[in-house]
Amino acid sequence: MRKWLLALSVTGLVIVSAICALWLEDVRMEVPVIDTKKAQTIEEKLNQQSDAMKFDLMFAGEALAYDSAGKTFFLPLSMETEDWEEGGFEAGDGVQIWFTEDFTKESKLLLMREDRAIPFYAVSGDRCEMFYLKLTGLPVLDFTGTEQMTENGEPLFELVLYDTDHEGDWVKRCLTTSMLRGNTSLNYEKKSLRLKLKEQGEDGTYQKVNKNFLEIREDDDWILNSLYADNSRIRDKLAMDLWQETGAYGNPYGQNFGVKGEYVEVLINDGYVGLYLLTHPVDRKQLGMDSVSSQLAAGKDVIERIYKKKYTAAWQEEDFIGNLPDSQMPDYRGGFYLKGDTILQNEQEWDPLRRMAACIEAEDEEFSAQIGELGDISNILDNWLFYQAIAGFDNENKNVYYVVRQKDTGSCGYFVPWDMNISFGAIFEENEYYCAESMKGLEEIVEFEPGMRVVQLDVSGAQAQVQTKWRTWREGVFSTESLCARMDSLTEVLVSSGAMKRETERWPGGNASPDISFMKQFTTQRLEFLDGYVEALGQ
Repeated sequence: MRKWLLALSVTGLVIVSAICALWLEDVRMEVPVIDTKKAQTIEEKLNQQSDAMKFDLMFAGEALAYDSAGKTFFLPLSMETEDWEEGGFEAGDGVQIWFTEDFTKESKLLLMREDRAIPFYAVSGDRCEMFYLKLTGLPVLDFTGTEQMTENGEPLFELVLYDTDHEGDWVKRCLTTSMLRGNTSLNYEKKSLRLKLKEQGEDGTYQKVNKNFLEIREDDDWILNSLYADNSRIRDKLAMDLWQETGAYGNPYGQNFGVKGEYVEVLINDGYVGLYLLTHPVDRKQLGMDSVSSQLAAGKDVIERIYKKKYTAAWQEEDFIGNLPDSQMPDYRGGFYLKGDTILQNEQEWDPLRRMAACIEAEDEEFSAQIGELGDISNILDNWLFYQAIAGFDNENKNVYYVVRQKDTGSCGYFVPWDMNISFGAIFEENEYYCAESMKGLEEIVEFEPGMRVVQLDVSGAQAQVQTKWRTWREGVFSTESLCARMDSLTEVLVSSGAMKRETERWPGGNASPDISFMKQFTTQRLEFLDGYVEALGQ
C-alpha cells in the first residue's frame, strides 16, 4: 500500500512539474529564432547599403527606442528579478525579424551588465540587414523632433518614456518642448535640458499636460540633469535622497521641501545621448503654494514667494533696495532670481530678502533677536548641518532656494538645497569639468551664512539642537556603514544596468567611472571629523 501511495505521489509530482514547466514556457518572453538553413540564406543576401532599413521593433505591442548609429533598439527590463518579462517581438512595415539565438536561455541580468548587443536579422522583400537589441535595467526616455510648433514658435518633440516595470501603463507618450538648462554646465559637451510637456487641445493650440513619471510627481515641468561634472554620476541623486530623509519634511505645511529624481537613459532623434537624472524644479507646486497672481488677486496680506540663489553673492541689504542692477533682468537681484508667474518690478516683492540680509549684516544681539522671526531655526540648522555632512561647499552661498511662507499673521523663510554634485569630496576646480576630487575641504566648515551665525551665537539653543540632530542622523542615514552601502548600491545600479558602460563609451571625455573608493574614503573621514566638531560645540 505504501509503495502504491509513493508511486502515486511521484507520478503526481511529475505531472505537476510538467504543467508548471509548460506554464513557464508559455509566459516566457517569445523570441523568434532563425534556423540554420534560413540563416545561411539570409547571410548570402545581407545588404551593405549605407542607409539602414527603417522599421519599428515592437515588444508587447510597443515600439522601442532606437539608436541609428549603432542600429540598436533598447528594451528596459526589471533588475529586481532574474525572471524574463512576458511579451513577444514583432516588426512593423511588413518586416520580418529573427534573432540568431534564443537569448532568454541566458541570464537577463548578465546580458544587461555586459551591455551585450543581441543580434537579429530584419528582412523586407529582397533586403536583409543585421540589427541589435540591448537590454537595460533603467527606464528609457526617447524624444524625436516633429514638424509641430507651439504658438510661441517653440519646436515640439514627441516624448516617450519606457519604464522597467511592465505592469500596467509602462509606456507614456506626450509632446514636449525642450531648452538647454544650466549655468557653468552649459559649457559641457553633454547638456542638461528643461522639458515642458504639452498636448494639443480641441482648438488646435498646445496646452500643458501633467504626467506622473516614475512615481516622482505628476507635472508638466521636468529637468534632465546630465550629471556630467560628477565622475561618479551618483553625487546629486545621493544628496537629494539624503535630504529627503533628513530635512525635506521639516516644515509645518506637510510639503516636500526638496526634490526627487530617478536615473534614465536618453535618446534624442534616434541617437543615444547617455545617462541622465530625471527630476523636477523646486516650484510652488512642489512646495504647496498658490500662484503669485492668485495671491495678489485674493488680496493676501502675505504674498508667498520663491527666490532662487543661482550666483554667489554676500547677503547685502543694499542689493534689494533701489533701482534694479540690470533693467533687462527684472527678476534678478543680489544673486537671487525671483520665481513665479507675476513680477511686479517693485521693492516690495524683494522685501523678504532685504530683511534677511539686514538681519545677517546686523550686530550679534540684533541678529539673535530677529533671525527666528525671519527664518525657521530648525530649517536653518537642517540646511547648515546637511551641508557639513555632504561637504556641500557649492551650497554655502548659492544653489539654495529661499522660500517665504505665511506663518500665523506674518511670514517665515525656509531654505531648500539644490544642485548638490559638488559634494562628498568633489570641489569646484577651474578645469573642463569645473570639478575635481580632493581632500582639500576634509576638515573645513561649509559657511552657510544664516546657519553659521545661528550656531556660533547659539540662537534658541542651536548648538544642543545640532548635537541632537547629528546623533540621530549618525544612527540613521549618515552612519558610515549606511552611507557607504548606499554609494555602493547606486553605483551598482548604474553598472548592472549597463548604463555606466554606455555612458563612458558615448562620452569618452566625460570622466565617468564606477570607482568610488576616493568618495567613500573622504566620506568616512569627513564624518569622523564632524563627530568631533559637533560634539565640541559650546565647549
